[in-house]
Amino acid sequence: METVLKESMAAQQRFEIAEASQIAFARRAAGELARGLGFDETVAGELAIVVTELGTNLLKHAQHGEVLVRPLIDGARYGIEVLSIDSGPGIRDLYRCFEDGYTTAGSPGTGMGAIQRLSDELDLWSAPALGTVLRAVFWNKPATAERASGVTYGVVNLPLQTETVSGDAWSCHASADTFTVLVADGLGHGPQANVAAIEAAKVLAQDGDAPLERIMDLANDALRPTRGAAVGIARMPTFSSAMDARVVFAGIGNIAASVWTDSSHKHLVSHSGIVGHSAARRTQTFDVPYPPNALVVLHSDGLTSRWDLARYPGLSLRHPSLVAAVLYRDFARGRDDVTVFVARAAGAVA
Repeated sequence: METVLKESMAAQQRFEIAEASQIAFARRAAGELARGLGFDETVAGELAIVVTELGTNLLKHAQHGEVLVRPLIDGARYGIEVLSIDSGPGIRDLYRCFEDGYTTAGSPGTGMGAIQRLSDELDLWSAPALGTVLRAVFWNKPATAERASGVTYGVVNLPLQTETVSGDAWSCHASADTFTVLVADGLGHGPQANVAAIEAAKVLAQDGDAPLERIMDLANDALRPTRGAAVGIARMPTFSSAMDARVVFAGIGNIAASVWTDSSHKHLVSHSGIVGHSAARRTQTFDVPYPPNALVVLHSDGLTSRWDLARYPGLSLRHPSLVAAVLYRDFARGRDDVTVFVARAAGAVA
């Protein structure tokens, strides 16, 4: 069993890229994070090159964009995920863009190839007129043993731009057969909202195998001294081949949850209330089928509810981090903390 909760790692660092000086700032911040996580100078230097190339590409091809950086944990090793996000013209030939010498902007055309060679993991989605999102991951050391495959997930968790901490938090818990995620949105913004959300996330870390009703009751008790939060908890199968697989959800407040395939989607019901205060009614769970290749999406109300993955050809088959990044890019309200969590069971096509 594994529970992921790093309070100091909950939110990404966000870097707006609209001029060259902002690339240097993002590069320095990524380097500081790498050194703090025990990266050697070689890998930290490769990370710096990739952040520089990504920022340069944002300016060159889209004029502006964002770079999001967050730490990862995988057993005893640490990683850094870099998301590059833009709303530019998109890439017409995804395969050729990695060939050295291929360029559409009059440059040497070696940037994307360098990003691919230096990154430990890389995924990309783009479409004409729909922009580009790219995910690059670096690890401070190789994996020491073959790890069992499980749910693949990605998240964007960002504070309101006028705040230094996010009023949203998330945690997830993996067991042999199921994967459980909790997303909490503390009432309001700022440090007090952050405290409430973190307290909710801690409950899953302590009782991740409990029934969802029990987890919600524990969260309600834990949040009584705080200003309270909206909380959504979803449990999905670890493997997409599970017979009669279903996603189970319990929600109080404004955490949205849904299950998406290329041909359909189903929303799960959340009751009104505030966990820790007005959540006196007995928690109810709802469930829907989990088909192969389906995505489970949870988000706070920092994201509007009027989005449709069918607008983005092929996106649902890419890494869940790219799905979360596109939803954030196109549907964030901009006046609230925002969390988007996307997961896919193992065995699905990626």
